[in-house]
Amino acid sequence: MFLSIASLKIEIMPVTMLRQNCMLIWNPDIKKGVISDPGGDLMSLLQMINSLDVEIQAILLTHGHFDHVGVTMALQRHLEQQYQNSVPILGPSCQDKFLLDKVKQDMTNFGTHVEEAENVIPTRFLQDKELLSFQGMSFEVLHVPGHTPGHVVFYEPKARFMITGDVLFKGTIGRSDFSYGDGDCLVETIKEKLLPLGDDIYVLPGHGIGSTIGFERLNNPYLI
Repeated sequence: MFLSIASLKIEIMPVTMLRQNCMLIWNPDIKKGVISDPGGDLMSLLQMINSLDVEIQAILLTHGHFDHVGVTMALQRHLEQQYQNSVPILGPSCQDKFLLDKVKQDMTNFGTHVEEAENVIPTRFLQDKELLSFQGMSFEVLHVPGHTPGHVVFYEPKARFMITGDVLFKGTIGRSDFSYGDGDCLVETIKEKLLPLGDDIYVLPGHGIGSTIGFERLNNPYLI
């Protein structure tokens, strides 16, 4: 699925059996961008990047679940070898380290297999309200726990969209029935940090189709 938002282009590629939305966001004027949540289908992701002739400046991770991070390490190695330059893995918040440390185990427990899957070692964990600046775009990092303790959202203030991972979907929110989940915290933080950003903000979720903050404010039963 392809989107054009303001001056940026976004290619959304569902990966793994869970159809997780891996996203390539780039500035077409300079052919540079970032990729978020590479959960699987490594060769298809590399083919997409190369076919669009985009140089990846960083790999962004919203949280530590295997369907969002499964091939992160393998993708980083491929890109660094291709560019002969570092490609940092940024995020999520450090509270999700326990999930990144057991990606392969969780994948096995779920009953799925991704050949290139590995446990993930980020270049750097992220903090709430941190600003990430890249050529052609920037993101404000918002820590939104509840689905996982270290979940972050990436908000692009100029283009007016956000990558919400498994925090906010069209008509619903992320599940919080894990032992480490907190549904009340998730709802409270969405209302506190995401809704005030503006009704026009386009929501790019980790699964399914997009939405807007305005639509969710009026129609999402968890937020009314």
